[in-house]
Amino acid sequence: MIERVDAALEEQPKPENGEEGAIGDISLERRFFKPQTLISFLVAFAIIYFLLTKINIDFGQTFQRVKGANPLFYLLALLVFYVSFLVRGWRWQVLLRNVGFRQRHGVRLPALGGLVEIVLLSWFANCIMPAKLGDAYRGYLLKKSAGVSFSKTMGTVVAERMVDTVMLFVLMALAGLRVFHGTVPDAFASMLIAGAVLVFVILFAFVVMIRFSAAVKFLVPQRFKPMYHRFHEGTFLSFQNMPLIVVLSGAVWLSEAGRLWFVLAAMGVPNVGLSVVLFVALAGSLLTTLPFTPAGLGVVESALIGLFILLGSLGIVQGVDEVMAASIAVLDRLISYWSLVFIGFLVYVISRKR
Repeated sequence: MIERVDAALEEQPKPENGEEGAIGDISLERRFFKPQTLISFLVAFAIIYFLLTKINIDFGQTFQRVKGANPLFYLLALLVFYVSFLVRGWRWQVLLRNVGFRQRHGVRLPALGGLVEIVLLSWFANCIMPAKLGDAYRGYLLKKSAGVSFSKTMGTVVAERMVDTVMLFVLMALAGLRVFHGTVPDAFASMLIAGAVLVFVILFAFVVMIRFSAAVKFLVPQRFKPMYHRFHEGTFLSFQNMPLIVVLSGAVWLSEAGRLWFVLAAMGVPNVGLSVVLFVALAGSLLTTLPFTPAGLGVVESALIGLFILLGSLGIVQGVDEVMAASIAVLDRLISYWSLVFIGFLVYVISRKR
């Protein structure tokens, strides 16, 4: 097994013309103005409008509560969010090295700061385009920066998503069971089902790629076979150094909870346990994986408000009514979505990698 991995790392097949034609020139400007993108934003704003008309939220009170947030705690929430990109960049660097993107193999990757910049730009792309197209943009940017195989790079991104989704589901389920004391309310049940389906699809695809690799490759059109080979190789070679990858992934998800904890502290919500914060933060993150709207816009806000109203009504979180739930959702998404649109756009404008 070790010999096969070493041989794969030494081969490092060069990108072929088929790969160049397949990815083309990924232009955010052109893709942003495509009908699919505009429709996804319409869907997002329709969801938000539906939510606002169905829940009795006083906008004046919500605005006043948002204005009254503690600025120090809120800045800490913002800091935690952006520091997490350092961890994400480090984890991706580990995955890229796992697949053989090293200097001794003729590949000069960007430094950690450059990889963090690419990850940030891919998140920005996910905020303005549906269907997680930012992930493909990440592969495109690394290919452009380092001249590596787009297909093999996408294998590392897919492997990262696999690890993230499985860990997210397990942590969310454990935290949710602790929050609700072993019971399963309808809202929690829906998220468990959605998460379980995602994990099943991922594991099923993983098994198919392992057990039926030859059959899958046979079904792939001839011109795409080299690309599939590199993608397959990139995916499975990524699963080395798993203890470090798991630790870094855990740090990523804890940072999601940390951001929300500081938002709650900024709003003066008292005595919120780690399991509650972790459950809500991960439930929101799970919904960002849905490809219908950019970065879950509209869907995540609805879920955050609904979950906090539920937790407040059950007495699990003290002092949270409809207005407070809406205020928390607004402040959290100002960081995790709207600040990313603003800062991501600035980075995009000045970046040489785009």
